[in-house]
Amino acid sequence: MLTPEAINDFFSFLYTGWIGTLAFWLRLIAGILTAAMFAAVVVISMKLNIIKRMENERYRRSLGLADGQAMPSDASAIAAPEPVSAPWRNVEEKIQSMNPADWNMAVIQADAVFDGVLKDMQLPGSTFADRLRNLDTAKLASLNDVWEAHKLRNRIAHETDRTLTHDEARRAVDLFAKGLREMQYLPEEE
Repeated sequence: MLTPEAINDFFSFLYTGWIGTLAFWLRLIAGILTAAMFAAVVVISMKLNIIKRMENERYRRSLGLADGQAMPSDASAIAAPEPVSAPWRNVEEKIQSMNPADWNMAVIQADAVFDGVLKDMQLPGSTFADRLRNLDTAKLASLNDVWEAHKLRNRIAHETDRTLTHDEARRAVDLFAKGLREMQYLPEEE
């Protein structure tokens, strides 16, 4: 039967002799580790806050906002980034060329631009196809169209004597553009 004396004897046993010494050192070590972990959490939080402020400032500069200028409250007032607009102009120039070799190059370059976007999205995979497999139609409704364009690019790359018709090349470039527009890396056509 548990009596107050029995409970008192049990705790007296725990705090005397070598068990008491062990308990003291374990509590001391646990206290030191707790303080160190708390300090680490504080330091990491401060560093993350600094990084967040730097990212926010970089984002504000990318929008062209001056220091202290308020962010637009309307999301549509913020211009979507167009990181692929310059390389895409090169693709468009090549597809409008009269040279069939340029048409092939336009498809290859469009594929490379799209792959660059997938890399920017930090999708896992060592190849374009691997990265594309990590997308699904919920994330990219035009996924099958992009696959079709990529397969055409592979035929160009692996069948060296293959020259596309202008319509085939234009379709492939348009399919890549459709995917880029859907992901908001290219502006919508007017």
